[in-house]
Amino acid sequence: MNKKLIAGAAMAAVTALTLAGCSAAAGGEGAGDGDSVTIGRILPLTGGLAGTGNRVADGSEIARQIINEDGGINGATVEFVTEDAPDDESARQAAERLLNEDIDVVLGTFGSSLALAAIPVITGEGGLYWETGASAVGITDGTYDNVYRASLTARDIGLDSVAFAAEQLAEQIGKAPEEMTVAWAGVSNSYGQDVMNGVIDAADEFGMDVVMQSAYPLDSSDLTSVALQIRDSNPDVLVLTSYDADAAALGRAMRAASVTPPVIIGSGGGHVNQSWIESMGDSGNGFFNVGFSSQLNSDGLSDEAKGYYDLFMERYQDANDGALPGAFDMNGFMGAMALFDTMRAADELTPEGIAAAADEIDLADRTGVDGSGLSFNENGQNDRALFFVSQWQDGEIIPVFPEDLALADPINVPLPGWDEDR
Repeated sequence: MNKKLIAGAAMAAVTALTLAGCSAAAGGEGAGDGDSVTIGRILPLTGGLAGTGNRVADGSEIARQIINEDGGINGATVEFVTEDAPDDESARQAAERLLNEDIDVVLGTFGSSLALAAIPVITGEGGLYWETGASAVGITDGTYDNVYRASLTARDIGLDSVAFAAEQLAEQIGKAPEEMTVAWAGVSNSYGQDVMNGVIDAADEFGMDVVMQSAYPLDSSDLTSVALQIRDSNPDVLVLTSYDADAAALGRAMRAASVTPPVIIGSGGGHVNQSWIESMGDSGNGFFNVGFSSQLNSDGLSDEAKGYYDLFMERYQDANDGALPGAFDMNGFMGAMALFDTMRAADELTPEGIAAAADEIDLADRTGVDGSGLSFNENGQNDRALFFVSQWQDGEIIPVFPEDLALADPINVPLPGWDEDR
């Protein structure tokens, strides 16, 4: 009869069996063919964030398949129990359902507000929450124990956006960094606020004036007023924080008003997903995005990471008629693989055991499949995470920075007008 090893505390009648089996699996011995470890997933598979949530799900599922073929968690097969969370209340209820099934190691969620709804439920009962991509600063600000995030924060996105423009594009714009101006526009949630704070902090560091800050509701469909604010503020660098629908709405409004700052940098799913270029056509080319990337120069990775990266690309394309993965497919893959690496290092597959391993893990830069490393600070934030700068070129989103992982150089700086070739 197969044993099923749930990650975390089970009912009293089976606690001893579960913990003994997890300990054996993590130690690399004694995990029989029937052993498994179950991880919960909370993701927006329906609703407004479904396009990205399903990509995270696809990427993490490929990671699960590959890790199982590679021996699992030291012999224990990984299983997922997945809960849909289209909104904050659904995320909270999903967390409760997982706990009711004695599943208290959870991977999620892409959406910052979803994560912040689920985290206190899981960690409040002693569970562990592993975030792949939600970037609100409050996730790893020390409020919650047993929370780990493999990727950077939204504030880091704002910092990196301005730093890239100042350090890599100033010469092409024809100004010194301290002569450049920057504007921010984006969604009025914690994610947008955190990106904006990063933009402001970086602008101060480089001596750049912030000439506009404009937040709008996520469900905005007419953003003409924001486009006109951008025109009037006339920034050298415009940083946008958008999801799919509002990114397209603002893009159309800017095109209608002939608003073209020299550099436009997205900082959310709205400017990295394929939906952007599908909505804007050729006029969407030239936009940058700071965030995750599905493609990179794998020669810049360690040998092991390159092998996993190449296998991920092969598996995804085989399952999708040769199509390339999106950035959040890679994010789901990277985040799950980082969790599996940590679990392999744990003495036991309980929340406490995995947390102890996370606190000690030390993987160098470029050893992760996305070029990152893995080393968590006291609040569970990965200090070796990285974001790419990518650019839409000829209908494809191509990484252009950092240089050792880039596949192209930046082009179209300053950005041509909407009626010009991009």
